[in-house]
Amino acid sequence: MTDKTILITGAAGLFGNILRTYWGARYRLRLADIRPIENLASHEEYIETDIVDYGQLLSACEGAHTVVHLAAYPGDGATFYDTLLNLNIIGAYNAFEAARAAGCRRLVFASSIDVVKGYWDEGEIPLDVPVYPTNLYGASKCWGEALARVSAGQYGLSCICVRLCNPHFDQAGSWDAEEFISGISPRDAASLLALCVEADGIDFAVVNGISDHRHGRLNLEETRRLLGFEPEDGTSFPRGTGIS
Repeated sequence: MTDKTILITGAAGLFGNILRTYWGARYRLRLADIRPIENLASHEEYIETDIVDYGQLLSACEGAHTVVHLAAYPGDGATFYDTLLNLNIIGAYNAFEAARAAGCRRLVFASSIDVVKGYWDEGEIPLDVPVYPTNLYGASKCWGEALARVSAGQYGLSCICVRLCNPHFDQAGSWDAEEFISGISPRDAASLLALCVEADGIDFAVVNGISDHRHGRLNLEETRRLLGFEPEDGTSFPRGTGIS
């Protein structure tokens, strides 16, 4: 285990549980969520945190090497005032500001394929095209990427935005049409986010987070170049190789 303390917001959610499972004792994990988290390992601590409360988030960031900001309200049906405004807009702002104020080295922002979902029917989506969300959730992730750009450029907080795909892809399981082109396995997601924590010399970056699919919608060239990411799963590999 390294001496790095990694703060994970939204740690009770799907990606938070993936990181806890696959990272194991690689880092000291500070798990922040408004929901309780039980069965903590010796390298884990839980801090009840409402990301809408800046003071709570600032306290959680103190002493952290990197913030992995996962907390958000997901889903196509999210409404702006009832859910997105607090969690995805104010909460994201609080995360970047608290990480900067606490002196954290980096914030890794869980963005989404939804920021470019408008290009979905056009084949592989280049990384450098303008954002094109098709719902308010995707628009809220564009806000997060813009906050990362400001935080890096104006305040010197290293920021990496990862446009994550659906994490339900399972190399050993059944594949549906969506997973053929847009899934990321839990193993690949955990590996990629660890590379985001460890990478040196990055002030700001946007990278794609997807497994290696023959007809994947997101290009991995920049993810490979910047981070050295090599997926272990995807439809480019034979089915049944399994997820370790």
